[in-house]
Amino acid sequence: MAAPTTEGRRQALWSYALVAPAIIVMLGVLGVPMVRLVLLSFQQYGIDELISGTAKYIGIANFTAIVQDAEFWAALRRTVLFTAYAVTGSIALGAVLAHALVRMSTVLRWVVNAILIIVWSMPQLVAISIWRWMFSFDFSIIASVIRSLGFTFPNRDWFVNPVMGFGIIGLVVIWGAIPFITISLYAALTQIPRDYIEAAQIDGANRWHILRHIQFPLLAPVYVILITLSVIWDFQVFSHIWVMLEFRPSPDYYTLAVYAFQTSFGISQYGRGSAIAIAMVLVLLGATGYYIRRMIKETR
Repeated sequence: MAAPTTEGRRQALWSYALVAPAIIVMLGVLGVPMVRLVLLSFQQYGIDELISGTAKYIGIANFTAIVQDAEFWAALRRTVLFTAYAVTGSIALGAVLAHALVRMSTVLRWVVNAILIIVWSMPQLVAISIWRWMFSFDFSIIASVIRSLGFTFPNRDWFVNPVMGFGIIGLVVIWGAIPFITISLYAALTQIPRDYIEAAQIDGANRWHILRHIQFPLLAPVYVILITLSVIWDFQVFSHIWVMLEFRPSPDYYTLAVYAFQTSFGISQYGRGSAIAIAMVLVLLGATGYYIRRMIKETR
């Protein structure tokens, strides 16, 4: 192997210099808080320590406490189930809509794309507030529509049942994720050579065969990336639960993100809350590790 030339080394140094500012900013914005979070997870840090400005290092006691806490495992189970529901729904609906876009007329495609962009650009808190209004106890649009069709449907608390409540919250998450997934898959679909599909049609392949044996294998790397990103996003959903339940979710709605927040700021156990957050990061790394490995294999 030939040794790098002076020009090659100069270009490499210039490349590093160009990305250095971004790396420094990321280390400052993300690295410093993460280091602080790790340090807090090994400390006894509550109201007394906050007032005095001192903290006592207690080793892994915070981690031992959360492992022995049944609420932690219940929150973890809810988080995993909610993430599976939200990711499956958003990927499935996004894929269906992306394939439908390919077959739409140009005008209709532009209209659908405009709607997707409007949904995507809507501020998250505004969107969640609108959905909360739709399912409110007194002014539910859903209940009003059902009654306008001639059915008897009294006002109800949609969130008294956690299963129904998480189903509604998941719909909000799926609704917000569909634009990104749909546009990404549609862009990937348009890059598949038309010759492949035409050759398959000549050989007698129907739409299902084309989807299964041509489109899906070629789109596999894109699906891996979208699933990985969706798992990361949906696993740490907080604002949807917090706002939809009017800033006071019951323990039945504690996911890991909500549980960590309530532990830190609800009962002022900042050290234990940090340990929950670290555990959340570790679970995320383990859950997405498989998809990241798949992505690396697909891109080789």
